[in-house]
Amino acid sequence: MSAAGSGRRAAGTEDTLRLFVACDLPADAAAVVDRWQAAELSPHEELRVARTLHVTLCFLGSVAESRVADITSALGALALPALPTALGEALFLPAHGAKRVVALRLADDSGALAATQRAVSDSLAALGVYTAERRPWLAHLTVARYRRPGHPFSLQNVTVGAVGLPSVILYASHLERGGAVHTPLATFPTPA
Repeated sequence: MSAAGSGRRAAGTEDTLRLFVACDLPADAAAVVDRWQAAELSPHEELRVARTLHVTLCFLGSVAESRVADITSALGALALPALPTALGEALFLPAHGAKRVVALRLADDSGALAATQRAVSDSLAALGVYTAERRPWLAHLTVARYRRPGHPFSLQNVTVGAVGLPSVILYASHLERGGAVHTPLATFPTPA
């Protein structure tokens, strides 16, 4: 691991990394979403448009760097299914109250996305590096974040046909002034 990806270290403590597990969109689908973001979201000054497009399965937060090998082994042991999906309507999250996120719902007709998220969550919880969230997981793609909590507005739908998510990726996230920089640490291909 490079020092750039490491977290801050207090005297006598171990280096940490800010980790999450996600699936990237295929490049052609990401290009369509990028054009849609430019047309539909960029004109709204109250938003920070997401530059990296991924479906987060589990956000681990700060984890000791020495645990990365254990996490990689656990994820590598999972039997990953094909992950077909399609992008659906825009969502403003959270469902109640002032909004913080603009997202696109993902179809999960086969249940493979939810099953994969559950398997990843259970595996990482068993290692003691993740605590499952209380609320049910929502298959979605974050496309923008509000600078300050705001309100929904009218959006045209993005038109992307069915896609398959090609892999599950363990990422390190380093917070910088311009936003988070995501570095892939390990990739686990899914069947086509």
